[in-house]
Amino acid sequence: MYASAVKKGKGMVLLSKRLMLLGALIIGMALQASAQGAFSIAYRVNESVITNYDIDQRYKLMRALGANGPNLRQDAIDALIDDRLKQETAANFGADLDRTALDRAIADYAAQRNLTAQSLMAKLRGAGVQPESFEEFLTTSVIWRNILRARFGTQAQPSEIELNAQLNTYAISSASTLQLGEIVLTYLERGQDATVALAADIINQLRSGANFSDLAKKYSRSQTAARGGVIGWVSPNRLPEQIGAAIRGLSRGGVADPIYIPSGIVIVKVLDARTVTQQIEVPVSVNITYAELVIPYGEGSARAARRVANQTRRGLDGCRGLQTRAGQFATGSGVFGPISLNAISADLGLALARLDPRESTIMQGENALRVVVLCDRVSEMSTEGRAALRGQLASQNLGALSEGYLLELRRTSIIERK
Repeated sequence: MYASAVKKGKGMVLLSKRLMLLGALIIGMALQASAQGAFSIAYRVNESVITNYDIDQRYKLMRALGANGPNLRQDAIDALIDDRLKQETAANFGADLDRTALDRAIADYAAQRNLTAQSLMAKLRGAGVQPESFEEFLTTSVIWRNILRARFGTQAQPSEIELNAQLNTYAISSASTLQLGEIVLTYLERGQDATVALAADIINQLRSGANFSDLAKKYSRSQTAARGGVIGWVSPNRLPEQIGAAIRGLSRGGVADPIYIPSGIVIVKVLDARTVTQQIEVPVSVNITYAELVIPYGEGSARAARRVANQTRRGLDGCRGLQTRAGQFATGSGVFGPISLNAISADLGLALARLDPRESTIMQGENALRVVVLCDRVSEMSTEGRAALRGQLASQNLGALSEGYLLELRRTSIIERK
């Protein structure tokens, strides 16, 4: 009986061992299948492959670097396909990157993100990105940039005509535009002390929620009063520094402190603001040339002066011939400039800001109307700034050439999904 029990016990132990072995075998097969799934080929690009592991790593890398979107995984696949084409091209060119150059590239990449190389790599590891995956991504990027410069560097350089055209565009564009409103109060109407007091009262009312349009129509002596003081959409780059400083930091609905001009006070409100996409930001200084034709009221008749001013505007052809015609108008008439935008008065700068070259407007003075014509607006830049703009335009052009080059490589390549 004891022998039978021992025999039965040995049989149970053997069965237990067999079950353990079978369990281990099943687990091993599952792990092997999982590994094969991770490293299985997802795409073939000519003679190169992209594995599911590569896709997972690039997806994690893009997320760690701040990318997002509903199709991020597909973006990762597209980026890897491009990288395989870039790597193939690099091999054909015999291009490579040594360890010293790679370490320098990692340090530069980190510095652009206000990180050290060590903190960048730690951040990526925390996001599940292996160092080898990031280094491959960066190596490909650096080598590709070197190939583009060697092949298209001369072609990417902007001509002087292109550079000047872009520069003049920046003179009238910025990262944002503002819709401004103005209320112009003249000292002649009430005297200086009463005008200052009225300006303070109007500003308090506006900051308490009073209707800007109503107050502009009631008090403003600007050409814009009839339309509620609305100047229109203006780029900050078109405004003289006195105005720019007054509205700097104001958000939509903000009212600036009073702006003092020789003839009175200007009250400015930011009625609206909008962002304008601009890929390159280069500081420029703006010089303008403008004309003024002064038309006195005469016998106190503002209506007659207005009629002459409107007739004058209708007969203008920009600033053509105005230097000669200026003698037909009152003292102070003429063509002025080129002059720095910051050297003119705030009210004149505000009037010119809403004009394009050849356009005109009427400004109301103490004893006369002024027909103001913008002759030209020209941006200027330092030698260093011009070089920076040239470099940024070249980089943009190189990016466009890169897209075209990659498109051609895709057309002539075999890209298969497995």
